[in-house]
Amino acid sequence: MTPAPVRILLIDDDEDEYILHRDLLAENSRELYELDWTADYEAGLSDLNEGRHDAYLIDYRLGEKTGLELLRRMQEQGIDRAMIILTGQTDASVDQSAMESGASDYLVKGETSAAELTRTIRYAMERCRILSRLRVQAEILRNVHDAVFYVTSQGVIRDWNEGAVRTFGVPREAALGSLITEICPHPNGHPFFRSIIPAIQKQGMAEEVIHCLTDEGRDVYVRAKVTPMNRQGEEGYVFCASDITKEKRLEAELVRISENEQRRIGQDIHDDLCSQLSGIGCLTKVLEHRLREEHAEEAEMIAGITEMVSQAGTKAREIAKGLVPAVLETQGLASALRELSARRRELFGVNCIASVTDDPRLDRLPDAISIQIYRIAQEAMTNAIRHSDAEIIEFSLKWVEGALELSVRDDGKGMSREPVEAGLGLMTMRRRAEMIDAEFSIQASPGGGTHIRCRVPFVS
Repeated sequence: MTPAPVRILLIDDDEDEYILHRDLLAENSRELYELDWTADYEAGLSDLNEGRHDAYLIDYRLGEKTGLELLRRMQEQGIDRAMIILTGQTDASVDQSAMESGASDYLVKGETSAAELTRTIRYAMERCRILSRLRVQAEILRNVHDAVFYVTSQGVIRDWNEGAVRTFGVPREAALGSLITEICPHPNGHPFFRSIIPAIQKQGMAEEVIHCLTDEGRDVYVRAKVTPMNRQGEEGYVFCASDITKEKRLEAELVRISENEQRRIGQDIHDDLCSQLSGIGCLTKVLEHRLREEHAEEAEMIAGITEMVSQAGTKAREIAKGLVPAVLETQGLASALRELSARRRELFGVNCIASVTDDPRLDRLPDAISIQIYRIAQEAMTNAIRHSDAEIIEFSLKWVEGALELSVRDDGKGMSREPVEAGLGLMTMRRRAEMIDAEFSIQASPGGGTHIRCRVPFVS
């Protein structure tokens, strides 16, 4: 099947140029070309607007007007056409002006061969197709709901779409050329240099929840995927960030409700169930004494019931303590963690070794951070006891380089799966860490134990 001819329009006020270019195109036997001609500026402009031809050869001089004016009209309207400027002499300034005005290429009349002409037309059409595709993609990126922006390796913002404007409330003009740490300040230090770049260097990309505090004092949370990109020889990174601020607020409210409900249930268990079990234990003890002399066998059964009730009361109190870490509220995080370690040691016979700093800064921690650190330590120790067959669990809470770090390490059997694919407990700990802008990591291997770290940066 013969391909359709390439339709070309020559816009030139000299009919001889039409004959010359028609003959040049006819010399090429490999492709078919159909050349039309107009000497009228307005007719050429109309054809360009409608795109009736595949490529345009435009004379630099068109009477009182110039071909550059046609190019600029197309550029102003955002219309992509394969446009080639023709001029009577070699002039670098004309060449540069033509390219800046949107020309695909530039040819000198009388110095162009048939092969050069057809090659230039093909390249111009291909360049036009690429630019058109890029323009569409750029328009999509500019208007996509998510924030998409480009940051250099030094943290300078070079591109900023409409989604970023909506998400962070910063106009494009203000963002371009600014540092990401200034436009999206993080309450505890932006993770761009601290964790995002190292993750990309190690894994080729990074995914992270980023907490930003806007100039208006508004908290913004985004879930960002960051990938490296070389842009015109400049090393940098593309951020694709979804606004999850509403989700984080809802999550925080659910956690608050959950903590209050746990506190209520724990208090009810302690005040009501434990009291009732104690009362039942006292009554069965009295009944045992009354039956001891004449009904020894029944008294022995009652004694067994008394022991079971006592054990149930002890278990209920332990559950209540887990649900309501009262020592966390009365004596602070350090004491609560030490008590947690001692309780696990007594209940399960595992050697729990606690190393907790007595730094007075712990007393100034916000309740939201203290509670989440306590819950992460609680879940990490429970996981180690239930699933790892560990004999020793070591955990510490200390200040390391301006950050508060919780570390829980065991000598158990480790994990055969990747930590990111592991169970609900690990996922819960990770989400708790996200809620307090903490870095969370798991190191585990089969037979090598598990090491869980939660690092809250720049807590003061």
